[in-house]
Amino acid sequence: MSDQFQYVMVLTSIIIGLGITNALLGVSGAIERYTESHRPLQLSWASAVWLVQVFLWMILFWWWEFRLVDILKRWTLWNYFLIVCYAFVLFLLVALLVPKDWDKVDDMNAYFLLKRRWFYSVFLLGAVIDVMDSYMKGGWTYIMGQGVLGWAYPVANILVVAIGLRSTRIRTHTIMGIVSIVWLVVFGFEFAPLLHR
Repeated sequence: MSDQFQYVMVLTSIIIGLGITNALLGVSGAIERYTESHRPLQLSWASAVWLVQVFLWMILFWWWEFRLVDILKRWTLWNYFLIVCYAFVLFLLVALLVPKDWDKVDDMNAYFLLKRRWFYSVFLLGAVIDVMDSYMKGGWTYIMGQGVLGWAYPVANILVVAIGLRSTRIRTHTIMGIVSIVWLVVFGFEFAPLLHR
């Protein structure tokens, strides 16, 4: 394995690890607040579904980035910056979904709707960086080689963001999250079931 690849992925690993840790602590914090008898938390399917989606996205990001060991023999600062920014955006998505102070939150639906504009804006940034990451791995040939599920996902994300920014119906956000999870699972396990080395 390339020494450059190992060096570059250290910071990315830390950021993704912090994102996963934050997601897991968020789940345990929600369980703890939900089980409190004096002021239970109202849970949200939208928050839960999107947290699962971002968790899966982080796992698949980590899986897909291993391809860079074969693709990029020489790293530039721009390649490095893109990968670190991608990891940061995924961490930020988790941070927007998980309250920092559970005592100030009683209704996760209201919390999600309050943060939705930030969440979907960062989600769109993540989709753009994902396209840039795919382009870095092999240009338009690589992107088009992923098939319809691969190249249509970023296009569909534009629609998700447009609806998400406007809608205040929690069911709409939940359905979009479920569809996104299914898409990630089908695409992720169809296109990248093996590490390529």
